[in-house]
Amino acid sequence: MEGYDRITDMLGYSYSEQNFSFLGSARALDNRLGIHNLDSRELNTIVTEAIVDVTVTSPPYFDLKDYEHKDQIGFGQNYEEYLNDLKKVFTNVYNATKQTGTLWVIIDSFRREGEVTPLPFDFANVIKPIGWKLQDIIIWGKDRTVPWTHKGQMRNLYEFILVFSKSPDYKFHIERVKDFESLKKWWIRYPERYNPKGKTPDAIWHFDIPTQGSWGNGYIRHFCPLPEKLISQILRITTDEGDIVLDPFAGSGAVLSRADNMKRKFIGFELNADYIQMFKTYLGETGERKRTEYEKQELLDYKQEEFQKLIIDLRALKFARVFFQILQKESENLVVKILVEKTETAPTQKHKLQTVKYHLLLAHKSEFDVQSALKNIESIPPLSKFGIEADFVIHENVESFAREMEKHRNLYLYTNKNTHSYKQEFTLSSMSRASKDEIIISDIRLKIDESMFA
Repeated sequence: MEGYDRITDMLGYSYSEQNFSFLGSARALDNRLGIHNLDSRELNTIVTEAIVDVTVTSPPYFDLKDYEHKDQIGFGQNYEEYLNDLKKVFTNVYNATKQTGTLWVIIDSFRREGEVTPLPFDFANVIKPIGWKLQDIIIWGKDRTVPWTHKGQMRNLYEFILVFSKSPDYKFHIERVKDFESLKKWWIRYPERYNPKGKTPDAIWHFDIPTQGSWGNGYIRHFCPLPEKLISQILRITTDEGDIVLDPFAGSGAVLSRADNMKRKFIGFELNADYIQMFKTYLGETGERKRTEYEKQELLDYKQEEFQKLIIDLRALKFARVFFQILQKESENLVVKILVEKTETAPTQKHKLQTVKYHLLLAHKSEFDVQSALKNIESIPPLSKFGIEADFVIHENVESFAREMEKHRNLYLYTNKNTHSYKQEFTLSSMSRASKDEIIISDIRLKIDESMFA
């Protein structure tokens, strides 16, 4: 398909550029950026205004894991102290966050004194008075995890991802992570059934946690490093290049390094100096390679934009084929040719995706009210499901129809049975030679081989 070939060419480019890590350059620009060997309860001494676009973090486990620092949150505290300290931290995070910003907290319940403590929900209630608005709860399913098992309890293979916003108007680019690869079986013949931007992800995410050493030479020895793909998904939804990502419990820097890889700026806080050194070493040795991988992936995302356009093109052409077939039953052989033109005019109707002008050439003058018939046809299924806002223009002579065709440099001819693969290129001189089933003309050029997507 046209467009897809360009991706291969683009991926052939060389990416032997220097390391553009923000770690050094960002500090030179603003000493708030970078990673700080500081208690996150003192975050407000570094970040004094609302500059953060998203916070992605996993708070320390409550009294379960020793992160080897005397001032740590969680280990050695009682539950009330733990929640109060988290409230302090996320008050600071709230004040540091833009109105359009979000907070993503990876957190889990735990079992203590013979019963489950619902930490995720206690946490959500504790930070609600601050102003955080709980917008979503995502289940992170993970196959490899710390094998905590207790009598009378299933093996825990998931954690909660709580999504909060500061205001109702928060940045959320869900279209960037919609799945279109799984649509390949039926979208060619039934484009109207598929969202052009793909399938919205479920609220259950499956990402394996990294194994020890998987980050390279054993740099990451943190208890629970988050998967790169999980972090990438959150950052793609919530940020653009150049935005600021915060992790108040940075650990060995999984969130910060991924932010840097994806050309985002970062701010992190971590008490354990050994973790900070791990992060700096890892970023220094992998940053350039990871940045290159990100740039290549961004080019692949161009493929998804092409797919969106392709679905709209398929819908626009099939729309003509369907209404022609319905009209034929009411007024046989009245319409002889249809010119399909996508326009740049924005749809005026809600839920419409594309405005399309349809020029109909009639075989002869008729008392049959074509316009009324068309308006009725498009207002009910199946055409009402296409997302096409149609503008019908009726031509009763070849001359006026030809003038419309002359506005296009290249035109392609489709049959009344197949609008995903053009039959031949079309010219005015070849119009008289076109067969009766070669009805639809358009500057949309599609030549899709269905066998490639079986």
